[in-house]
Amino acid sequence: MESPGIVSRIASRLALALSLLALPAAAQDKPAPAPEPMRIVPVRSAEPGCEPHCREWLSAQGAITNDTLEELRRALAGLGGRKLPILIYSTGGTVEVAIAMGELIRQQGLDIAVARTLLTQRDPNLGTIDERSPLCSSACTFVLAGGVRRIIPPQSRIGVHQQTILETETTTVRDYQIVRRREGDRMVERRELVNERKETRTVKQEQATGEIDAKIARHLDAMGLDRSFLKLTVSTPADTMRYLRPEEMRATTIATQLSPAAAIFSEQRSEAAPAPADRRIAPAILGNIGFGQHRGREIRLELAVREGSQPGEVGLRMRLLSGNAPIATRLRTVTIGLPGAAPIVASNEDSSQPEGPMTTEIAREQLCRLGDLEQIVLRIDPREDDASAKSWIQTGSASELLLAPALRAAVC
Repeated sequence: MESPGIVSRIASRLALALSLLALPAAAQDKPAPAPEPMRIVPVRSAEPGCEPHCREWLSAQGAITNDTLEELRRALAGLGGRKLPILIYSTGGTVEVAIAMGELIRQQGLDIAVARTLLTQRDPNLGTIDERSPLCSSACTFVLAGGVRRIIPPQSRIGVHQQTILETETTTVRDYQIVRRREGDRMVERRELVNERKETRTVKQEQATGEIDAKIARHLDAMGLDRSFLKLTVSTPADTMRYLRPEEMRATTIATQLSPAAAIFSEQRSEAAPAPADRRIAPAILGNIGFGQHRGREIRLELAVREGSQPGEVGLRMRLLSGNAPIATRLRTVTIGLPGAAPIVASNEDSSQPEGPMTTEIAREQLCRLGDLEQIVLRIDPREDDASAKSWIQTGSASELLLAPALRAAVC
């Protein structure tokens, strides 16, 4: 004879798994389904009639995994020193790998555009650019930040949210039933499994998440992005996705240029085209940069260009004005801080002209690659013997502080 017994539950705890999650987008605006691990391959344009000057680029498409940094290194090594722009399409992935990729891209001086690459069936190294739904979200934006120029089509989905480390605990729950049976003159109890299931519990790891936020902040600062990009990223809950409007892409400086992805090739010239160094630079005053009021007058820096003393160099000339009156420049310096480059210092070397221009020279290529929205620092320091004077410092876009559009038109 059998009789029902007491049902007991026995839970066995499994190993903990620690992972960075690129969580799905909000329901109202989901990105494409998560792709396969990222592949980075050199591509040559399949456009008819483009030979022998077909466009070339590196296609980076898919999820960023622990192997993707090495994938990027292999792709760059295979170029034999050539610098090709990168076209990226990704829903994100592992944050620390994405940061390392962005740093490597900046070290190599590469440009990035957001677009999908459609490879041909006849040759996996031939392809076309597809801008119907450009996408770079979550950790992908930290790769994008590494580009010297960051070309983003206005219709792109540039998605940001907080990056969170979660500890997931999985527990196996088993339900048993105690069954009593009579065997001869005694009762025997046996435990029989009647059900088994797995239960998971996810807990946010606050300390680890804080460390990731600090790494992201250092990375974005090093890449020269406006702090507003970080603010939007960390203020968007991890279980949602905020897609930036075109004006936000521009204001946060994640985009140095809102243009079709093909604009990434604007700096690439065919062998028959004249190199920038072949063009003579006519001396020209580009305009004035304001530094605010001082003693009731507006402080302005007049920027001019001229031919450099060496091929491929551009001479920058700066005069310091208070209203319309020149300010003594002797022993003063102007320091220009450009993204990913050593500071450029201009000074007045002619002691016979105390109010003469402060001058310096810079590679023409560096100026021609400078995007309008790249964040720079412009600093005017006083004479070293003037302990009471303060430095004037401006931080802003290259368009505002170096008159980038006029500068490129004059020298590129």
